[in-house]
Amino acid sequence: MGYKGAIVVGILLEILLGAAAAAFYFMYYIHTPTYSINALQKAIQSGNVEEFQHYVDLDAVLMKAAIDLDELTPQGNTMKAKLRDGSFVNVCKEDILNCIANGDWKEVKEITEEIDFQNKIGLRTMSIRRIEYVAKDVVPEADEEEGEETSAAATEAPEYPTASVGVRIYEPNLGDTFVIHLKMRQLADESWQVYDVLNYGEFVDALMKQNERDLKRYVDKVRTNIRNTEDKFADLKRRMPIINKEWIIEAQKIMKESCEDLDSLKVPLTGARLDSLLRDRRAIFYDMMDMYYESLNYKEKVEDYKKAAEEAAKAAKEKGKKLKQKRPPNFDKKAAEIDGKLTEINKKWENNKTEIDKIIGPKIQPMPKAKGLAALRNNDDDAVRRANYPGADRAAEGDGVNPLRAETLPEVSAMEGAKP
Repeated sequence: MGYKGAIVVGILLEILLGAAAAAFYFMYYIHTPTYSINALQKAIQSGNVEEFQHYVDLDAVLMKAAIDLDELTPQGNTMKAKLRDGSFVNVCKEDILNCIANGDWKEVKEITEEIDFQNKIGLRTMSIRRIEYVAKDVVPEADEEEGEETSAAATEAPEYPTASVGVRIYEPNLGDTFVIHLKMRQLADESWQVYDVLNYGEFVDALMKQNERDLKRYVDKVRTNIRNTEDKFADLKRRMPIINKEWIIEAQKIMKESCEDLDSLKVPLTGARLDSLLRDRRAIFYDMMDMYYESLNYKEKVEDYKKAAEEAAKAAKEKGKKLKQKRPPNFDKKAAEIDGKLTEINKKWENNKTEIDKIIGPKIQPMPKAKGLAALRNNDDDAVRRANYPGADRAAEGDGVNPLRAETLPEVSAMEGAKP
């Protein structure tokens, strides 16, 4: 073999040895925690739900997190039951997998209690900044005494190799980054899987305290707004004790001013549910005002019909003619329709009020219980009884109670609180 041939053979050997070394390193690397962490990141970026679940035991992580959250949740909070029965875990799992598959959280159409709690714990807002460290855990060696007993460390050693991972995340509501410490375990195929977040409770505790401070400031401002609004409606009631169209216009001005002030407030993430409830409250209020308009307009229609009938009868009598009897319109049917709409609106208001009370306390003055138009009379026990128990006095009235009679039409402020 000549000199040139020897050089060629040497180069080929170096290539083969380098390839063998690279292959050996690659075969080693794919079984390391670092490789699994990188594969996990790629699964998230590509929206591969199956790969994501291979590298994260989501059930184990969420169940452990639920235990931490249960310890941090105050007694009496309705979320405690949902944390303990697994229903909140199921909601979170579905939302997380949907987020991985679609690259973002699904649009929130209603701020439910679960969504509100997810916001409080930062599930939807925290983001990964970087991996701080990845390291295999050192397995403690057996410390045998007299060839039989082993040390406590060896006895407590896990059945499978484990690793520790530090991930720096950013949480805007906390206003800072935070390093969370993950635990990984090696699976049968020698890949690694995340199964625990060691300091999740510490992270959530700090975040929830900050969120509580932000929410308290917002709730205080909302409470002040609502109390001032209640005072204005009370003053309106004193000035105009009977509901009429002028009263409705004044009431709408008060609500408009209140809503503009609420809209100007900065709503923290954890105040999203309260903000949603306040918007619903505004919509329900205006629906009720529309129904007051409709009831007043219908009263005018009934009165106009009766007046026209009386005038026609009077004119016929003066001319000595007999007035042809016509079947009167069915006013009761329309009255029942108006009553039904008022009842439905009232129910919506009560449900909305209950949800708001859970957040800012039970002192919000309710809208009146408008079970019927007759129930709108102020200080009239007989009218209230008739509205709540229709037909109860048919024997005395002959044909029952018409809630659109002039003496039973609205004469009370819509802002009057229900008496205990």
